[in-house]
Amino acid sequence: MNPLEYWSPEGFEISSFQFKLDERKGKTHRTSGSDNTGLCNYTYNELGFRGDSIRKEGFRVMSLGCSNTEGVGVNYNDTWPYQFTSLIPNGVNMNFGTGGRSNDFICRCLLTYYDIIKPDLILIMYTSPFRREIYTKDGGIEPFMPTTSWGYLEDTEDGIKIQEYLTYLQNDNEDFINWYKNHLLIKYFLESKKCNWIWNGSKIKSKDYIEYNRFDGDYSSFLDLGVDNSHPGPIHNKTYAHKLHDFITNNFPGYLNYLSKIKMDLI
Repeated sequence: MNPLEYWSPEGFEISSFQFKLDERKGKTHRTSGSDNTGLCNYTYNELGFRGDSIRKEGFRVMSLGCSNTEGVGVNYNDTWPYQFTSLIPNGVNMNFGTGGRSNDFICRCLLTYYDIIKPDLILIMYTSPFRREIYTKDGGIEPFMPTTSWGYLEDTEDGIKIQEYLTYLQNDNEDFINWYKNHLLIKYFLESKKCNWIWNGSKIKSKDYIEYNRFDGDYSSFLDLGVDNSHPGPIHNKTYAHKLHDFITNNFPGYLNYLSKIKMDLI
């Protein structure tokens, strides 16, 4: 049993639910999360995430989040990370969004893959604080939320008991503090890397926690819906991406210094 393997690129796993990374790498699926319509193609890169190849050169935008970031219910070109990156000349879409995952996952994913991606800009859309990650007794790792059970938590006797215990013990204060710990770890890590980043805290209940790089674009009421009738559709994703781009352009023009990046690539 070696839980630390889940903090390395070689051992990183998204969970036992639906797809493992090895089942996604370089492949295309017709379903993801709540989308079982077969109307969308979900194509994954060599790491198993829904983004450009890590070999693609240019201005790298690393996006992290849950299903809203992955783009469940829409095709690749209609996800907000793609729409945002398409506004940047020479932009590279490094989308690490994964459906059903937590802020624990976002933090773990960032720290695991940062040095491989070497992003020029990071965009984080935090998810609901009540979503968490747990490690099982046999060394596995599972996503958890009190409203839904799957994988280990649904299919095993121990998992069902753990789901009940965690749901009973969980409270808003603990969830917020867990988010805050992840946020501080991300903040101090990226500051040490001198990496520019913007975070969306619209799903974090505290509106009083203000930081210069917080952008709470509306991800509660959708302008349209994806094919699963649950997640945002193409219009909402495009609108969000443009508002986020405008926010960065107006407040942090140096964050999108892609012209210098292009010149350096040509040298």
